[in-house]
Amino acid sequence: MKCSVCTNEIREKYCSNCGQYFKNSRVTSITILWGLFESFFSLEKSIFMNLKIALFAPRTIVSNYWNGFRKYYFTPFQFFTIASLSLLINYFFFNNFLGLSLTVNISSHLAILALNIVLLTLFSALVYIKFKKNIFEHLILNIYNVSLWTILFVPISIVLSLVFENTDMARFFFIPFHLLILIWNSKVFDLSSLKRFLFVVLNLSLFYGTLLVLIYYSNL
Repeated sequence: MKCSVCTNEIREKYCSNCGQYFKNSRVTSITILWGLFESFFSLEKSIFMNLKIALFAPRTIVSNYWNGFRKYYFTPFQFFTIASLSLLINYFFFNNFLGLSLTVNISSHLAILALNIVLLTLFSALVYIKFKKNIFEHLILNIYNVSLWTILFVPISIVLSLVFENTDMARFFFIPFHLLILIWNSKVFDLSSLKRFLFVVLNLSLFYGTLLVLIYYSNL
């Protein structure tokens, strides 16, 4: 097995050149639980380097984790931790994210973040079913990208809070927020431009259609 970062041959569990950890197994529920535990104890590489890789080469960082390589890039759970801390800071100062006001407590913000990940994971597994990734692998994909765009949109949300008194203006930014997540999800798969467009539109329609249904029944 060759290292996905430096192409050096891996003889055991670590690359002797760059130190990346390799685990020869697919993503499972145990992988996710262990990664969540591990994320609270290690942030070895620069946050900005990892954000740059996730932003400009999403396939690199996601497929790296899917294929068993660990320790070089941030895990999805480290991304989620950073996104949660970003929301925490935003909550204390502005009490809303992109115009969505949650006056109960910070757990409400994290619940919204988790709901986005769960729904996007389900629809991702459905839309990209032909690529034969299991539900846990789609969960990893969406933890990475939802967390990435949450981190990047928190500063945008802060600026909107300072500029607009009417939060309705800020809520329009939820569409590009979710659209960018879905586009970045699609970048992980080998798709033609037409298929990428169709899959993103289908995914967006399923997501917002489900949200409208949930909002409708919650108001009954």
